[in-house]
Amino acid sequence: MITVQKQSVANWLMAEYLANVYAANEKIRLFEQKYGQTWDEFSKEIDNTSDEDFTRWDDYIEWKACVKTAEDLAAKIDEVKHGNFEVA
Repeated sequence: MITVQKQSVANWLMAEYLANVYAANEKIRLFEQKYGQTWDEFSKEIDNTSDEDFTRWDDYIEWKACVKTAEDLAAKIDEVKHGNFEVA
């Protein structure tokens, strides 16, 4: 049997979450650069247009997923920082 300390698991989780949040934030940055606007500005623009632009719509979906992923990961990082996880 292998024994692993909770802090070791926390370090692994933190490294994993930070790598994933970095990747999500990098994609967000690329979208901001591509469109020259923030997520909030872009999503309002998409919501207020009746034009069908499938490329922009595809980017909207992917950008939205990246924002959600970054938010979820930030919450998970906060939980790990406070030791709010269990090792089974």
